[in-house]
Amino acid sequence: MSANNHLDEVATGVAADSATRNLGLSDMPSIVQYLGSLVMTAMATAIAAGFDRYETIPNLSLIYVLPVVASGVAFGLGPALFSALLGALAYNFFFTEPRFSLAVADTSNIWAIALLFVIGCVTSTIASTKRHDSAELDRLHFHQAKMQVYARQMIASRSAREATDLTRSVLASLFEAPAAIIFVRDDEELQIEGETKLTQLERDAAKMAAVSNEIVTAGVYPFDQSRFDFWPAPTKSDRTVVIGVGFDPQHRPANADATVEIIALMLSATLDRYEEQASHA
Repeated sequence: MSANNHLDEVATGVAADSATRNLGLSDMPSIVQYLGSLVMTAMATAIAAGFDRYETIPNLSLIYVLPVVASGVAFGLGPALFSALLGALAYNFFFTEPRFSLAVADTSNIWAIALLFVIGCVTSTIASTKRHDSAELDRLHFHQAKMQVYARQMIASRSAREATDLTRSVLASLFEAPAAIIFVRDDEELQIEGETKLTQLERDAAKMAAVSNEIVTAGVYPFDQSRFDFWPAPTKSDRTVVIGVGFDPQHRPANADATVEIIALMLSATLDRYEEQASHA
């Protein structure tokens, strides 16, 4: 089984495990999310109207908390706040005197509407935070599972080429971004595996990472036009390995440095092992 297939199986397993918590609704276009909140608020209004038609129910406004919670869990904070605002306006328009008007005749109703909106805001914030925490936990499990498989495969790898292929595969899978492994020799000659279409500026950034033994981040002068971040992975041989990942500038993971540095250590150790084996052969 290839490295890509094995890592893909891990991704599928983790995704299936978290499917019951995250249905992917947050990936919908924003307009669809807000329309969903509108529809749920309209449904709450219809249910409230049905109850109000036959009997006066105290605290009827609380029914509008339901679409706020549903929007917060399914879509996030923005649509949930939108639902809270819609709920306050709908309650005012349909269920306070004078009806079918945004005017408020009774001062106590002003406080009821304001309280409904505040409750909606607080509820939407809590629901959205819980949803975000759940998504972060799923992402952590996903990364842990892939890193465990990567470590086992690196131990079982049979050649330096297989080790670099495994490394590129796990980087591309973890970050959903192009990845390259660059070998920089003492004479600064580059051997690139993976993303070979590096610009001259990006090649210079890779050399800088190798020489300085420090991370070179994209978008920072003098490599502000580079698409790739580069991490050095020093080995015992006459060449330094540099790992490059081309992140989307708007969605660079917060924990990318720690993850790539761990991968760099494993790659360096594996390549050193093959160097030692070759020297004793």
